[in-house]
Amino acid sequence: MTRRRWGTLLAAVVLLAASQGLAAPPVRRALVIAHNASDDPALPPLRYADDDGVLWTELLRRLGVETTLLVEPDAETRQTGAAVLASGVRPPTPEEVSRAVESLRGAIQADHATGRRTDVLLVYVGHGNTDEVGRAYFTVKGGRLDRTAFYAQLVDPLGADFVHVIVDACRASGVVGSRGQADAAVLAELRGTLEREQLAARPHVGALFAESDTGETHEWSRLRAGVFSHVVRSGLMGGADVNGDGAVEYSELAGFVAASLQGVKALPARLSVRAQAPARDPRRPLVGPSPEGPSLLLPAEFEHARISVEDEEGRRLADVRRAEGQPLALRLPVREAYWVRTPTAEARIALAQLGAGVPRLRPRELQERGPVEDALRRGLFSVAFDRSFYERYVSTSSFVPVDFVPGRVVPLDVPLAAFVPEPPSPWEVGAVVARTPLGLGGFTTGPSVALRTSAPYTLGVRVSYALSLLSLADVTLHRLSVQGLAGFQGPGRVGPFVEAAAGWSLIGVKFRGGLQGDPTVLSGHLSGGVVARMDSWRLRAAGFIGTDRITADGEEAWGATWGVELSLGH
Repeated sequence: MTRRRWGTLLAAVVLLAASQGLAAPPVRRALVIAHNASDDPALPPLRYADDDGVLWTELLRRLGVETTLLVEPDAETRQTGAAVLASGVRPPTPEEVSRAVESLRGAIQADHATGRRTDVLLVYVGHGNTDEVGRAYFTVKGGRLDRTAFYAQLVDPLGADFVHVIVDACRASGVVGSRGQADAAVLAELRGTLEREQLAARPHVGALFAESDTGETHEWSRLRAGVFSHVVRSGLMGGADVNGDGAVEYSELAGFVAASLQGVKALPARLSVRAQAPARDPRRPLVGPSPEGPSLLLPAEFEHARISVEDEEGRRLADVRRAEGQPLALRLPVREAYWVRTPTAEARIALAQLGAGVPRLRPRELQERGPVEDALRRGLFSVAFDRSFYERYVSTSSFVPVDFVPGRVVPLDVPLAAFVPEPPSPWEVGAVVARTPLGLGGFTTGPSVALRTSAPYTLGVRVSYALSLLSLADVTLHRLSVQGLAGFQGPGRVGPFVEAAAGWSLIGVKFRGGLQGDPTVLSGHLSGGVVARMDSWRLRAAGFIGTDRITADGEEAWGATWGVELSLGH
C-alpha cells in the first residue's frame, strides 16, 4: 500500500473516531458552591444554603454528573448530609474555588483528548450583594466573586463546550444574569449589563436564576432549603421533562419554574424565573437521560395531582403538580426509604419497592401545622406543568421549543392497582383488664373489638367480653358490653387520643346454685392514651374509668370501675 493510501486510510480512521466522539453523549461535570454567611453585617446569615449545597450534590450525582462541592456545613447539615460530606468537601474560599476550577479544567482537557464534549454546571447558593458603587457580587468565605471575577475566574478558564450557570442568591442578576434587597433601578441596569456584555459574548454559556422587583428570594423552613433551588431541583429530577425524552432543556426548566411559582402571590416580593439558553445551541439540555437508580414512576392513570417526596428525616426532595392524565418519572437521590405524600394521602416506600411501583396510599396521618407561610404552602406548585402550559409559556418567550414525538410517553410499567389509595382498616382487636364491678374483689379480663372512623375525630362502636374468677369457689362473673364511641385522635406517628363511651352491658354471676345478674346495665367510661403507628399497623394503649348502673336485690345503684386496654389495628 502506497503512502498516499496509508494517509487516506489514517485520515478516514481519525474522522470516524472524531465523528463517534461527537455522537457520544457529553460528559457532564459540576461545581457547587454554597455559603451561609455574608460579609455585610446588615444581612443575617442564611440557614439553608449549606443544606441546598448537599441536596444539589446528591441530585447531580444521581443524574450522572460528576460533582465537586465547596461548603462549610453547620452541625445540622453535617448530620443530615453525612453521606455526601463523607466523600470530602472543602470550604468555599477563593483559594478552594481556584483549585476546583483548575481540577475541572484538567478533567475537561482529558475529555477533549478522547473526543468527548463536556458540559459544566456551575451552581451557587448563598448571599449576593452590591457594594458602595452598585457592583454586584457573590459572597464566598473570605472573599467576593463580582461580575468580572465570576466569568474570568470560574467560567472562562474551564474551556468547556457548554457552561450552565444556576444561581440562588439575592442580586443574582447583577452577576450572572435575587435572598436580600436592592434598588430596582440598580438591578435593572446590572441585568442589562449582564445580557449585553456577558452572556452575549459567551454563546456557550446559559444561565438560570430567580429574581424579584426587590432582588429578594426566599428560604423556607418547611423545605429546609431555598425555594428557588428546591423548585429547580424538582424540575431537573424529571418534573420539567414535558416531552418525556429524559433530557431537561432550558425552555422546559424555565416553564416548570414559572408554573411552580405562579400561584405564590402574597409574598412581599414576587418571585419569577429568568433564564437564557446558550446562544450557540438554544436547545442544549442542562441534564440528559440519567443512569439507572431510584425512580418514582407515576402512570397517567394516577389520580393525584400534587405530589411531594420526602425522606425519613423530613427533608423535602421534590414537588410536582401534574395535569390529569400526565405520566411522570422522578429520579430520586438514594435513600433507604421515601415518603410519597399528597394533600390527603401518603405512603412509605422502601428503596427496594420503587421498582415494583408505589404501595397503596393511605389517608395522611401527619398534617402540616405550625407557623407555615400560607403564601408558599398554598401557592407553591399550585399550577400544573403540562404540555398546554409549556406551549403557552414558550410562545411568549424567546426559547426554542422542544420536540414532541407523537405517541411518546414516559415509559412506565407499573400496575395501576398499586396506586389506588387504600384507607386503613377501621377494625381494632384488643384485650381489656378492669376492676370487677359490684364491689367484688379481683379483676375481669377478656377480648374487645372496636370499629372506629379515621382520625382526627372518631366515631365508632366497641364490643367487649370479660370474665373474672372470683375468690369464692366455683363462682364466675361475666360481662358483655356494647358501647358507642366518640373521641379525638391526634396526628403523628405517636399521637394522643381521648374518647367517651356509653351503652349497654350484661353482667351475670354464675355459681353452683344457678345464675343471677342484670341484663339491662347502663354503662359508660372515659378513656385516654396514645396511638402508635408502625408502617401499616397501629397500637392503641388506653386507661379508662367508668361507671355502671346495676340492679341488685331489687335496688339500683351506681358502681365504679377502672382498667386498661391494649388493642391492635391494621
